[in-house]
Parts: sequence; structure tokens; C-alpha cells
Amino acid sequence: MKFVVTKNELFQCLQRIIGVVPIKTTIPVLTNILFELDGQQLRLTGTDLEVSIITYLEVRGEQDGTAAFPAKRLFDIIRELPDLPLTLEADKNNRLLLATDKGTYKLAGESSDEYPHIASEPFVSQINYPTARFLRMIDKTIFAVSTDELRTTLMGVLLELRPHELRLVATDGHRLAKITDTSYTMPAATEDKPNALFVKPESGVMQAIMPTKALQLLTRNAEQAEQLEVAISENHLTFRLGATTIYSKLINGQFPNYERVIPVDNELTMVIDRDLLAASVRRAAIFANQISHQIRWSLEPGKITISAEDVQVGGEARETLATQYEGKAMDIGYNAQYVLELLRHVDSEEVLIKLKDPGSAAIVEPVQQKEGETHMMLLMPIRLNEATA
Repeated sequence: MKFVVTKNELFQCLQRIIGVVPIKTTIPVLTNILFELDGQQLRLTGTDLEVSIITYLEVRGEQDGTAAFPAKRLFDIIRELPDLPLTLEADKNNRLLLATDKGTYKLAGESSDEYPHIASEPFVSQINYPTARFLRMIDKTIFAVSTDELRTTLMGVLLELRPHELRLVATDGHRLAKITDTSYTMPAATEDKPNALFVKPESGVMQAIMPTKALQLLTRNAEQAEQLEVAISENHLTFRLGATTIYSKLINGQFPNYERVIPVDNELTMVIDRDLLAASVRRAAIFANQISHQIRWSLEPGKITISAEDVQVGGEARETLATQYEGKAMDIGYNAQYVLELLRHVDSEEVLIKLKDPGSAAIVEPVQQKEGETHMMLLMPIRLNEATA
């Protein structure tokens, strides 16, 4: 295999792939990137067997061939080279010679026969969607994904397609984030692209649980195309962005019935400046218990008092903010870190918080929703330590 390519073009391709290559693995060949040259087209592949990424690059090909080369070392040396034409040549023993007009570098590679084959299933559903909008929806939900390996179905973001809605949902049991594109219309099934496999006949809903690693790779590669192609098969998810394709296994299992936990009778509403509330919570959090991060909200008509106390170290904070609230007086406990994460994902200057009582989940929304979009978050309270009352 032999070809010539500019440093910047090759480095950009390696940047797209390096995130999927495992650092530690029981299968050493996975620490490599597979190079496949066919004419003037170079195909690069990286995988950890759960998520794979393939990207193409036009080069000046001189001799076709395939080989796998160590990802980190190749990435490091390409990064440090000046932007010059590079000549890469692999011999029959898979040793790579990388040459510039300044010097030469040699790396030991492996046979492409050892590299796992990336098989793709026939997809049963496909949509084309604006990349920037999809990334926005990911950003508004991925923070709420669970890291508990005992609850695998919560370790991804739910993609839900309805006849006239596209939803993304994530939850870890303590908070929930849901964003809906109400301007979306599900494409009609055709003979070569049937949607039926994933559509529940009784509800007309299609669901797939997307792993966070695949979504993070998508975010890293998003600048390549304005339109994103999302294809779903029985067990896999595919994102296509220009010259790059990301394959991922779906998370198997049934996502919880999230609609059942979203309260419909939170009739007490509070409207408050988002930044003022966040700043107050950040200050109170400094004095909160470092394990529970518990803060107290004491609500009265027209005001909210935010307080925290760590009885173990003797620290205490308390401050009062004006707010639009006309409901009953009550005290509610929350995890300060969760509150701050939710507030960071509210776009409007004011935040709307819908409440019921100290033991029920709060609904957090922007005061003004974006056109064609509904964004809401759910926050569970924590039991107040009465010693801080």
C-alpha cells in the first residue's frame, strides 16, 4: 500500500476516529486503525466492537492495499508534523514508512486479516434530519443519562419517533430530560424502507436507545454535514455525515415508561431569573454536605430562601430572592448539582418551575419555548435533613 496525502487532511480524519479506539483492551488489534486503499480513495476504520466509525479520504494512491496501524502513536506523530505532503507506504510485513521532506518514521502494523469486520444490518427505518437540531436535542438530554451499569437501559438516550413528533429522552431516576420536535413528521414506510419493525401497532411509536459514546462521536463529527442521516436496524444504529459513518449497537431492553412519572397536576408555579437562581444555588452548594449536596428551598408568596448547612463542619448559608410565586409555603430539598445542571440547559432568561408538594417531582421548563419545540426537565426532591431546618 502506498499513497500521498497532506498532513492536515489525514490528521482531520484521525481526529474523527481516535475517540472510538480503546486505550485498554483484551483484544490488542482494536488499538489500531485499519487503512484500506482502493485507487484514490482511502478508507479508515476504528472500533471498540460496540461502536465503529468509518471515514473516507481522497488521496493520491500509488499502490492498493490494507493494513492496521497503532492509532495513538500514528495520531501523535501526525499531529506534530508540519503541514506538508506525506507519503505513507506499507510493506508486505505491514511495517509503515511515513516520509516527509524533513524525515522518515517507521511503525510496526498488523495484518488487516486480524482486524474485526464491521458488518452492517439492513436498516428498517431511516430519517434525514438537520444536524444542528439533532445535536441541540442531544445536548438537552444526554446530561441526564445514568452511569449505573446495573440499569443498562438508562445508560443511553431514547430516540422516539411518533407520526408527528421526534423525541429524545434521558433519565437516571433522579432527573429526567425530554425534548420534542413538534414540527417533525415520520416518513411513510416504503417497500425498501419499512418502518413497521419498530412501530408499536397500538401506539404508532418507534423507539431505540442510543448509547452515549455514539452520540459523543456524532457531536465530534457534526461539522461535516448540515443534514444527518439516521438509520436504524434491529440491533444497530447508523449515523451518516458526509464522508463519515458511525455504527453503534443499540442498547437492548425496554426503556421505562417515562410518561408515567411526569406529573400532570403540578399547579404551583414559580418564575424566577435563571442566572440569579443559579448563582444563589452555587453559593449555597459550597456550604452543603459534600456527599448529598443537599440544599433547602423555602418557598413563600413572592420569595424563595435558599439555604444549606453542613453540620459536620459547621458551615451554613442562607439567602433570599424575589420570585413570582403565589402558592403555599413549603420547604423542599434538592441536590444542588442536579439543580445547576438543569438550569444550565434552560435557554430563556427566566425559568418556570412547576411544583406540587415537598415529596413530588418538580418540572423545570424555559419560560419561552423555541418554535416547534417542547423542552422539559424533571427533578426529584430529596428528603430534608431536619437538623438543617
